[in-house]
Amino acid sequence: MTTVQRQSSRRSIDARLRQLPARHHDPRRAGRRHLSWRQRVGDLLELLAAASLVLVLALFFRDGGSKDLVSGSWPTGLIAIGRATGLVAVDLLLLQLLLAARVPWIDRVYGTDRALKAHRVLGRITVPLVLVHLETLVLGYAARDHRSAWLAPVVEPFVMLRTVPDMLTAFAATALLVVIAVTSVRMAVRAMGYERWHLVHLTAYAAVALSIPHQLSIGSDLSRSPVVRVYWLGLYVLVAGSIVWWRVLVPVYRSLRHRLRVEAVVEETAGVWSVWVRGRDLEQLDARAGQFFNWRFNAPGLRAFAHPWSLSSMPSENHLRLTVRDLGDHSRALAKLRPGTRVLIEGPYGAFTTARRTRRRVLLIAAGIGITPIRALAEELAADPATRPGDITVAYRADAEDQLALRAELERLTEDEGHALHLLTGPPVAGSWFPGDQPGHDDADRLRRLLHDPRQCDVYLCGPAAWMDLVHTSLREAGVPRLNIHDERFSW
Repeated sequence: MTTVQRQSSRRSIDARLRQLPARHHDPRRAGRRHLSWRQRVGDLLELLAAASLVLVLALFFRDGGSKDLVSGSWPTGLIAIGRATGLVAVDLLLLQLLLAARVPWIDRVYGTDRALKAHRVLGRITVPLVLVHLETLVLGYAARDHRSAWLAPVVEPFVMLRTVPDMLTAFAATALLVVIAVTSVRMAVRAMGYERWHLVHLTAYAAVALSIPHQLSIGSDLSRSPVVRVYWLGLYVLVAGSIVWWRVLVPVYRSLRHRLRVEAVVEETAGVWSVWVRGRDLEQLDARAGQFFNWRFNAPGLRAFAHPWSLSSMPSENHLRLTVRDLGDHSRALAKLRPGTRVLIEGPYGAFTTARRTRRRVLLIAAGIGITPIRALAEELAADPATRPGDITVAYRADAEDQLALRAELERLTEDEGHALHLLTGPPVAGSWFPGDQPGHDDADRLRRLLHDPRQCDVYLCGPAAWMDLVHTSLREAGVPRLNIHDERFSW
């Protein structure tokens, strides 16, 4: 996209914003209503998840599980424990997949980062439960058949393969889950890179598919009665339908419907590129500043994987823009995209939007490439008729001035509307998110120098996780309420 084209597009957006009717909008009231709604619906979702576990165990106890645990022999009790842990593990696994299905109302309640965090926490519980399920069944069946406990782990699996229907696929599913758990350890994730990690993680769908014949076989705990069978089949259909609809059908339809193609690639600074994507009727995507898409480009080396990148400008009727820093082979390849390349998208995702706003004054804090959603939020806030001159303060942290991507755009946005921009450049300092050019002041004091009273602001921040932790600490020390601090973390 040439400079003339970008200016023309910007004038079109400005004109459209000027045509919007003036509205009497109190962001504090709207934001508090939104937070209250999110909290109520979030509590309801968590209650439903807990209720599903209670129901699973209640049905198990009703169908003879309580008798096996209390009055059966110890091998029978051990087998009952294995059956119960298996049922709970299956329920948790399906909840994990539902959280990863990117269902919009779940996304709006939790935000994608928190939904995926819950997904990871459940994973740390599910895999150990599967292993307990397997081991207790092996030991229980071996004890029932009067085999040595020492030989049981070696001999009994082969006996089960010969005598228990569909056990081979169940063992394969367990092996896949263990591989996923091992490769999800932070050290392994960093060593593998996003693309390989994501490919391994997709085998979770295969693991669930392989486990279904064993779980729903005749005589299993999932099919002991019509009520139990209907419950589990309904849960499987709900999860599978959500994944197919929201992760496959809707993204394909939207990509074809809006005819997305690369229009231009612009180098912002060394190692940072903006990709302009053109389409039709993009306002129907209902995307907002602060959100992100999973982007897949039909180009060599880029087709196989979709990557999550934030919008770096407010969406318009026919343009979307993402800005990417060179963090690896995939992001580096974007610099070579040709105009006309077809683009497939999933999304928009994320709750890092102005819908969370509870105060009129807003502080936007970014570090490094975290400036991309912050820059889009600044544009949307500045265009809001309810925003007054001086309501927006942007603090942009970088190690050096030549790393300040999108600086000119931020300067124009803030200067034209009477807002403030603070460029915080300098080498990092241990224990501080500020540059080390003001000795004798802690971060909370420096924050108060940027804003006379940060307690009266909503704060949006985006950057590296460790850096954001430091910002959170200084905000709390400066008296900013926790509900007024908004971020989303996309570390995988």
